[in-house]
Amino acid sequence: MNPDSRSIPSVVRRLLLLLMFIIAAPAFSGPGHDGGHEEEGGQSVAVDSVEPRFEAHSDLFEVVGILNSGALVLSLDTYATNEPVSGAQVELESGAYKATGEFDSDRGLYRFADVPFNATGTYPVTLTITAGNEVDLLAADLIVRPASAASASVMNGTPSSGSWLWWGVGGVGAIAALAFGLRRRRAVA
Repeated sequence: MNPDSRSIPSVVRRLLLLLMFIIAAPAFSGPGHDGGHEEEGGQSVAVDSVEPRFEAHSDLFEVVGILNSGALVLSLDTYATNEPVSGAQVELESGAYKATGEFDSDRGLYRFADVPFNATGTYPVTLTITAGNEVDLLAADLIVRPASAASASVMNGTPSSGSWLWWGVGGVGAIAALAFGLRRRRAVA
């Protein structure tokens, strides 16, 4: 038995281990992406995406607002448990604009129609939330960027899940080609 033939399974094991890390890389998340609440002392978090959005939380509630087609849609959860809060009264104030959100029970969201956030700029948003005996005040900044800047920031940001898939497929192909090449080389010798 050739002593080099014993090293082939070792090489294949190492390559498979490397392949597992390549494929699993997208599953490793950084701070703030594991479902926890790391920024305990903060009120709002800036988020960069195609649609203008904001996030804010307190000890009682957590809210995410997304501006889409001239309407602002909010999801409201209990901060400690992440359970949706249904049927609360949510009042929004930004500059001279004041409105109460309409609760959509089918989707579990609060909707503000015809909001004045169409132009590029930063809009301070204050929410007064009343749910049963709980009353809370949340504040955040809604940043509306020009359309070209928003799409460019997404294009230059972190890779999408589709690009991770292609990196994984490429890694599998490279490892398979390497393993096949080593086998062919051993078979010829």
